[in-house]
Amino acid sequence: MPVTGRVLNMTTELYHKAEGELLNTFFVSPSDNLCFHGKCSYYCDTSHAICGNPDTLEGSFAAFLPSSKLAPTKVWRHPWRRSYHKRRKAQWETDPNYCQLVREIPPYDHGRRLHDLMDMSVFDFLTGNMDRHHYETFRLFGNNTFTLHLDHGRGFGKPFHDEVSILAPLLQCCMLRQSTLETLVK
Repeated sequence: MPVTGRVLNMTTELYHKAEGELLNTFFVSPSDNLCFHGKCSYYCDTSHAICGNPDTLEGSFAAFLPSSKLAPTKVWRHPWRRSYHKRRKAQWETDPNYCQLVREIPPYDHGRRLHDLMDMSVFDFLTGNMDRHHYETFRLFGNNTFTLHLDHGRGFGKPFHDEVSILAPLLQCCMLRQSTLETLVK
């Protein structure tokens, strides 16, 4: 999937084109920067907003998706999501055999889904994305579908920071598609 980074004008390219729930999340910060936070389950509020300088923002862009009415999606909790709890770690952070547990749970117990999560962890590592809480699939295809890598791209601005914990799924399951390996080695 082609991905590119570029600088955009949030006023003309986002705010003026936004509708509904997304439009309602735009605001001007106390520093006079245009900000928005989108709509999601975790950390989508004004204290975790994405802000321009004052309305210019560098971001990564990967795809244009059909509307949710045309192609509804299903949201899945990522098995290797972070806990963000001060005193309690996620199970994958303390159990070296966590992948064995995941392999027994549908839809990871058969088909392509677990391999898709391995590819997703490589992609997240390369883009610096540490907050993969959920992922989505198209409902139309049921469990016989591919994962959608939807994200705000905050990690895109840290190209020289490698967070190895992002690769936990790959390291714990010790599996990678041959085609993914060949692409990485090229």
